[in-house]
Amino acid sequence: MNQIDMIRKRQLAIALGVGIPYFAFVISIFLLVYLLGDAVAQVSILDFPLHYWLVAIAVYPITWGLFIWYVGKANAMEDEIEATFGEE
Repeated sequence: MNQIDMIRKRQLAIALGVGIPYFAFVISIFLLVYLLGDAVAQVSILDFPLHYWLVAIAVYPITWGLFIWYVGKANAMEDEIEATFGEE
């Protein structure tokens, strides 16, 4: 197996290791809001109902944080290949 295939498999493993739990987290937030709608709607943070925070506000910073982290890891792996093999 060449170095490129190894890096692709490592990147895929990281993507799935983060992506699957993240997807389950997002689905569970929507399920929580759906199943406990009245109880969640009664809680208010800074004059916004909790369900707004969960499904409309909190998801995006988490998504961007994971995205930035993954891109950094993927770029570091690619830099590792470049350092190993150099410019061809």
